[in-house]
Amino acid sequence: MTPARYVLAAGLLLAATSALAHHPFGECRQVDGKTIRCTGGFDGKPIPGLPIDVLDDDDKILIRGKLDAEASFIFEKPAVPFYVLIDAGPGQVAEIDDAEVKSPPPR
Repeated sequence: MTPARYVLAAGLLLAATSALAHHPFGECRQVDGKTIRCTGGFDGKPIPGLPIDVLDDDDKILIRGKLDAEASFIFEKPAVPFYVLIDAGPGQVAEIDDAEVKSPPPR
């Protein structure tokens, strides 16, 4: 095989590897003034059963759970600054800071 073919083969292998990569996502929205609903999964597709933690700024776990059958998790908004981690496996974590929590939908 010529050197150019090795380069081409390596490029195709890298392209195929990145095409197979999955990207975790997470989104949180206020349901009302004291309740938050988060959803998560891969590549925009909801995945039930993923572990989810709500942590304070000192990384102390405030709330621990799993995404339900609808790939969502509802919890009472902490009184302290927080962030949410959805664990989709080794190196696959979605992090949502409390400043990223979306407002409730308009009525």
